[in-house]
Amino acid sequence: MSAKKIVIIDDDPEICDALSQILSQYGYQVFTAQDTDTGYRVFVDTRPDLLILDIMMETMDEGLNFATELKKNDGPFGVPILIVSAKPPVEKGYGRTLDEDLDWIHADIFMEKPIEPEELIHNVQLLVKG
Repeated sequence: MSAKKIVIIDDDPEICDALSQILSQYGYQVFTAQDTDTGYRVFVDTRPDLLILDIMMETMDEGLNFATELKKNDGPFGVPILIVSAKPPVEKGYGRTLDEDLDWIHADIFMEKPIEPEELIHNVQLLVKG
């Protein structure tokens, strides 16, 4: 059986590296991108079993918009999405709270940075069956 594939899109290369190392230790095949344009190409090329996505990249809601577009195209039975992001800071102009956004965030699980490796693996295993 081939390794499950995970795509990580986060503009912080250290986060990409850290998540990749953790997931690789558990036998996952990991692909990374630091922006959603590159991430989309990697996503299409690899057809992953899971997408791990940051919210705030070039714009405050880039990850949310990306997740919304993916879910719109793939439908409810598409690739599961795990958001790993810091809470959007109100002082940087983000006017909504996370609780207000959870009603429309198109993700299966939201994890707030910093994350614990054990919690990451637990949530990945919930979303990636088999």
